[in-house]
Amino acid sequence: MRNQGLTFVEVIVATGALAIVLGLFTTLLVGNMRQTSITGGRVQANQIGIFLGRQILEADDRALPTVGNSLSWGYGQLNSSSTGFPSLTSEQQFGNIALYRASVANQGVPSWAGSGWQVSQYRIEVCWQSPEGERCVRQSIIGPSPALAGSEIVTNIN
Repeated sequence: MRNQGLTFVEVIVATGALAIVLGLFTTLLVGNMRQTSITGGRVQANQIGIFLGRQILEADDRALPTVGNSLSWGYGQLNSSSTGFPSLTSEQQFGNIALYRASVANQGVPSWAGSGWQVSQYRIEVCWQSPEGERCVRQSIIGPSPALAGSEIVTNIN
């Protein structure tokens, strides 16, 4: 008759099965955390790009480079009071503005625009550090030419 309890072999098999299940769970958890980090960074980078696009549409001099040139803000410079946009607030984790860098390039008048149109096409790029290295999102927007900055044509656009 057998005693009530497990044999040494049964304990080893059960421990091995448990280790395999925990290993799979850990792998899934780490993968999910990595994907959350990438997605959170991408969402915040897109929001910063939308903010810069709005500054372009409002003809803010700080976001309007001349044709063929670009403006850049390094990590920690986007909400600088002297070179950036102090209205950008810094929050925790993905909302920390210091974790992002951005650039706006003026690509000139779009090919489809008429000769009298005073518009430019702008390329916005916002980058952040992810676990796999730097990642970037890119956006394009049509806005006023830098010559119109501060004019009545674009004030009170909304």
